[in-house]
Amino acid sequence: MRAVPFAVVCLALAAQLHAAEIATGSMLGPRYKSDLFFVRKSSTQWEETYRASEYQRRARGKLILVDASQGLFEDEWLSEQPFDPAANTDALIAALDLYKKYGVLAVAVSLQGADPGYSAERNGIVRKSGALFGDKEGALISAFEPDGSLKPAWTARLGKLLQAADERGMFVKLTYFQPAQDEALDSPEAIVAGARNMTRWLVAGDHRNVIIDVAAGWDVEGEWDHLEFIPRNIANLIGVIREQFNGASFSLPIGAASGPSMMYPVSLAQVCDLVLLDERGLKPDLVARRFAQMSDYDRPLGVVVDAGKELTLSASTFDKSASWTYSPLQLTQYFPFAYTPNTEVAGSDDLGALLGQVASLVLKKSPQEADAGTE
Repeated sequence: MRAVPFAVVCLALAAQLHAAEIATGSMLGPRYKSDLFFVRKSSTQWEETYRASEYQRRARGKLILVDASQGLFEDEWLSEQPFDPAANTDALIAALDLYKKYGVLAVAVSLQGADPGYSAERNGIVRKSGALFGDKEGALISAFEPDGSLKPAWTARLGKLLQAADERGMFVKLTYFQPAQDEALDSPEAIVAGARNMTRWLVAGDHRNVIIDVAAGWDVEGEWDHLEFIPRNIANLIGVIREQFNGASFSLPIGAASGPSMMYPVSLAQVCDLVLLDERGLKPDLVARRFAQMSDYDRPLGVVVDAGKELTLSASTFDKSASWTYSPLQLTQYFPFAYTPNTEVAGSDDLGALLGQVASLVLKKSPQEADAGTE
C-alpha cells in the first residue's frame, strides 16, 4: 500500500482539529475569487463563508463582525474603579453564541484596546486615553512590554477567546497597535519585536481563525509616536509579520486599517491580503466613490461602520464590500464595557439594532422565525 506523505497527514489532522480557519481568495490562488473570504472545508478544499443553508446567497464570501476592541482590555493605571480583565473577556465570550445566531461570524479585538471613553460624565473617570500622559493622567493599555515582549495575562485572555471562537466556527480580527498606545513600547525596534513576538505566538498556538490588523488608523497624521514609525514603515511591518509564517503549516490574512479617510494606496494593498477601511463619519456618496476606486485591487474590502447607520446605507453598499465591522461605541468600547443588549446600559439599543441589521442582510429567516420553526 502506498504510504501517505506526512505533510498530508498533518494537514488532514489540522482540518479536523480546527472548526475555523480563514483565508482570502488572494491567498489561495487563481481557483478562488480574490476579493472574498474562504474557510477551510477539508485538507485540500476551501469554501466561501456563509455557505450554509440558513444564509442568503448574497452573503457568500463576506464577513460580518462586531467591534469588541476592548475584549482583552486592561488599563494598568486605572485606579478609580475596580475592573476584572478576565471577567471582561468572559463576557465577550458569553456573547458569541448570540452574535452567531444573528449572522455575525467574527469579533474585532485589540492588543492595545481603543479609546475607553473616560469622562467624568460617562463613567466618573478623568483620564486621557494615551500612555503618553503618564500614570496620573493617562492610560496604559497594552499587551506588549516596553521591549516588545508579550504580557502573559493578555495572551491568556486572547487564547481563551480564540479557542471559544474556534469552537463556534467563528473568527477574530486582531489589531496589534493603535496610536494612543504605541508609546507603551520603548522604540521602533520594540514595535518590530512586538509584531514578531505576537505572530510567533499565534503560529506556536496553531491559531488559524485570526485576521491580523497591524495598526488601527495607520495613516492618521500626527497621532503616532517614534517619529511616525508605524505610518512610515507599515509595509515593512507587514513583511516582518508575514515572515513569521515561513515554514508554518498555515498563514493568516494580514492587513492594516486606514483612518476615517478611506484612502488606501494601491502599493500597500498589493502587500496586504485584505484592505481595511474606516467609513465612520463619511457621506454615502464618498463611500461609494472610494469603493469604485478600489474595485480593481483584487482584495477583500473590509469596512468599519457605526452601529447606528441606517440599514439602507448598509444594504446599498453591502454587495460592494466583503467585510463589515459594526461599532456600537457606547456599549462595547466605552468603559465599563458590555457585549449584549441590556436596556439598563447606555448604547444597548445600538447593539440590538445592528444585530437586527446583520440578520436581515445575511439570514434567510430572522432568528425569531427560525426559533418558531423549531418549536
